[in-house]
Amino acid sequence: MLNYLPKILAFLLAVILCLILANESQNSFRFLEKDDYDIPERIPVRRHMTKKKKTYFNLYSGMDEIKRQNSDTIPPRAKNITAGKLCEGTHLCLSSAFRHETRYRIAPDYKMINCVVHKSMSTVITGIMCYLYNRKHIVKVDKQMNMTEWDKALLCHNRNTFSNLKQKLIDINATDLNGWSLSMITRDPVERFLSGYVDRCIRISEGPKTCNGCDKNMTCFILKEYARFKKQTRRGKLVNTIEDRHFYPQNWRCDLKTMKEKYEFIRYSSDPSQQLMTDLFKIARRQKVPENELEYIKSELTKNRKTTHTTANSPARDFYEKRLRENPLLMEYVIKMFYYDFVILGYPFPTGF
Repeated sequence: MLNYLPKILAFLLAVILCLILANESQNSFRFLEKDDYDIPERIPVRRHMTKKKKTYFNLYSGMDEIKRQNSDTIPPRAKNITAGKLCEGTHLCLSSAFRHETRYRIAPDYKMINCVVHKSMSTVITGIMCYLYNRKHIVKVDKQMNMTEWDKALLCHNRNTFSNLKQKLIDINATDLNGWSLSMITRDPVERFLSGYVDRCIRISEGPKTCNGCDKNMTCFILKEYARFKKQTRRGKLVNTIEDRHFYPQNWRCDLKTMKEKYEFIRYSSDPSQQLMTDLFKIARRQKVPENELEYIKSELTKNRKTTHTTANSPARDFYEKRLRENPLLMEYVIKMFYYDFVILGYPFPTGF
């Protein structure tokens, strides 16, 4: 039997080699069989999708733990005063004098610029501006890849992104913005805070050390976040962590201190097919964007919108919104952080303020 062992091993190796070669040949044939596979630009790769799907379920499970961690009794406000009396002429509220990292997306063919803000439809508007920047490539790749909303937003690889508005306007000879559209999607400050909190602290929570070490306790997070922001503004230096980007006031972005009068503001809506798209398309039509391209935006970039960042209508979001709106002291601290978002962007203060 031992005499036949080398022959048996050689035969098995030959069989394995044949199977490998056959598989490679089949794959090569499939590749050559494609009608269109020559995509010149790198395609975004979706990484960690298993984790993303798992984190989305955090919004629907674990409600007993969320309720347990938020069973603390919240004291009443010290003084039932209006938001104006709370903030005007005092040092209790965050200043409007800071400029935080700002990202603009440009579509030169239609003379459109949009300032992107976290938790204000940033993924959707980034995808739209990317499409208007490089329409043929986006459509070509999308047909072959069946891409998600997030993938489409990444396709431009920041080629249409800049941070210095003043310098960019000089570069494109448009310092007076004549014929150009400068827009920003804004969001009700309370809604934006809730969306950011549930997204960063519940959906992708990685343990008790995240979100200011508060785990899932919103009272703890709000008080510590307010203290952190006040400390940063006193020092005159912002930390700019990924969490901070989701909570810094909107008025710190987009050069609003010097450029507010140049902006066209578009109100956020959780369903972009409603007022947001109406307002955006009004601007786009004025900038001569063809109807067929608007139809593509409507049908491909905003249909069935539910990214992993979506928190609306989840049990976790409903719970935290009810808790915040029913506790005046927590709402007072939210107003202290975002007072100038209400004032500058024209949103009404919550009931009781």
